Amino acid sequence: MGVNLSAGAGLGTAFDSLFRAVLGISQKLTTFSSSLNSLKSTLASVKPIVDDIEKLNMALDRPQQETELFIHRLREGEKLVAKCSTMKSWELHKKYSYSKKISDLEDSVIGFFEVDVQALLVRDTKQVLVGVHDMGKKVDKVLAILKDTAAV
Repeated sequence: MGVNLSAGAGLGTAFDSLFRAVLGISQKLTTFSSSLNSLKSTLASVKPIVDDIEKLNMALDRPQQETELFIHRLREGEKLVAKCSTMKSWELHKKYSYSKKISDLEDSVIGFFEVDVQALLVRDTKQVLVGVHDMGKKVDKVLAILKDTAAV
């Protein structure tokens, strides 16, 4: 889940670029309307979550390595969408290939949230529990010291 957005190279930036590209091209191309509309719908549904993840990861200073592969896939997806916009209507063999690639891109977005984000959530939850446990020990020590000083 972690993202450090130094140099604007973060998850939110890559996600927004792909989302804008899909929005722009889906209105212009009917050739890929089914696969592009499905991808657009998926991206629209996860966009608020990606925005929140980006903000929280910046606040927590999480490492970008956690999402580098996904960021790379989003950038490749943006290039794919740009290629779709240059395809000629008679290039039917490319239509099938690009439609498949768009579907694969959508699958990788879904997969990121189904697998990667879930694993990161478990890890982050464990980190929070360790922090709470450590804080509880410190509170117990402070209470013990206060009890000892009150008894004197």
